[in-house]
Parts: sequence; structure tokens; C-alpha cells
Amino acid sequence: MCLFVSFLADSVQHSSIKVYLSAVRSLHIEQGFPDPLINCLRLQRVLRGIKRSQGSPAAQRLPVTDRILFVIHQALDLSSFDHCMFWAACTLGYFGFLRSAEFTVSNLASFSPEYHLSVSDVAVDSHTSPSCLRIWIKASKTDPFRKGCFVHIGLGRSPLCTVQAMLSYLSRRGEEPGPLFVLKSGQPLSRAVLTNWLRQILSTAGISGNFSSHSFRIGAATVAARNGVPDHLIQALGRWTSNAYQLYIRTPSEALAGLSNRLA
Repeated sequence: MCLFVSFLADSVQHSSIKVYLSAVRSLHIEQGFPDPLINCLRLQRVLRGIKRSQGSPAAQRLPVTDRILFVIHQALDLSSFDHCMFWAACTLGYFGFLRSAEFTVSNLASFSPEYHLSVSDVAVDSHTSPSCLRIWIKASKTDPFRKGCFVHIGLGRSPLCTVQAMLSYLSRRGEEPGPLFVLKSGQPLSRAVLTNWLRQILSTAGISGNFSSHSFRIGAATVAARNGVPDHLIQALGRWTSNAYQLYIRTPSEALAGLSNRLA
């Protein structure tokens, strides 16, 4: 096992290596063997050395907040099909508290209508005066048995409105089968394309930092907490089954500094 974890250390983080070991432990116990992780002092020292050699984890991902959404909107030309699609994806990811895997697809070959979002998974409450979107999420990280769930998104303040952005995009996309978000070329919106486009826009606007496709979900939780949304509602909006949502909330440094006068 020391050799195994040493091999993993070249490509796997310390925290993930411990998960691998848990799987090894589980398989041993299922086969009637004793727990292989008991009294493994040498293994623990190897793990400690791996943790030290790998150093600190990568920079914390920053949130895409409502202010950054405005920056993204200003950088886009919504008369362009691709830009219209990208804006709809950004607003859906943000207001829906979606994980990136829930609205992106790696490539057409990996698309599965039983797993990924498609046009048929989007519905509105009224065709004449729509005020709410209903999105059917068929599978997610915390739904391994694919029971699915609905995500409801109401009207926002223009231009930050998922309902308007999605309806504008869908009117141009049509009802052809396939991934919900596709480029004009026919290729699906992948996590890599979403992240690279996001970073390019923010870099051009002079906003630096570690942003990714998951920043929309982080930003939604951060802004909700900032605006006083109760914890249980943030948890429900993000479909968290534990208090893990608290890890997504980013507290600005100025807010922490402002608390100093309350300590004296």
C-alpha cells in the first residue's frame, strides 16, 4: 500500500488518495479479510510526506457574483448565436445553482439524453406571459440513482434574467434533439469551453483570479448569503444534502475587516 500511494502521488491529491485507500479497505472487509489500515504507522508517515510534498492546494476558486454577471453581459453581442447561447448558459448555471456537469457536455459522442440536459427538459409556466422556468435535472453528483429533480427559476431583474435569456436562446436554437447548449458549429458547450470563455472575458475586463465553470454555483451561494437568504433556503436552492454549502460561501475581506470595530 505504501508503493500504491506513492504511485498515486504523481497524479492524485492527498485527499483523494485517502479515498482510494477507503475503497481498498472496503474491498478487504467485504471479502472477509481484516482491516488493512489498522496499525499502519509506515503508511501514515508516507501519507504525511505526500501531503507535505504536494504543498498547499490550488488557489481557491472565486465566485461569479451578480456584479461579474453584468461584466459578462456587457462583453457579449447577443445578436450572435454563440454569444446568446453562452449568456443563457451563464444565467442558468448561476440562478439554478447548477454544477458544471449538469449543464455542459464534453462532446457529442458522450451526450446521453438519459443524463444530460436537452430542450425537452426545459418548461415555462405560461407561453403567453412566462414568469418561471422549470428545469428537469435528470442526474447529478449527489443523485447516483438518477431519481432526478426539478429546479425552478423565476424572473430576474433585466438583464440578469434566466427566463429572458433562455427563451431568447431557445427561440433561435429550435427543438432539435441533442444537448441543450450547442454552438453554431453544432458542438456542445463543454466545461473547457465555458471556463476558457469566462476567463477570457474577465481577463479582458481586468478581473484576475481563479475562475472556473463551478464559479457560478459558488457565486450564487455567496450572493444569496450576502443578501440575507436563510441558510435552509440556500441549501434547498443548491440541492445540498449536508452543510457542505457553507464551503461555497465566500466572505469578502472588507466584510471581515469591518468587524474589528465590533470587538472593542
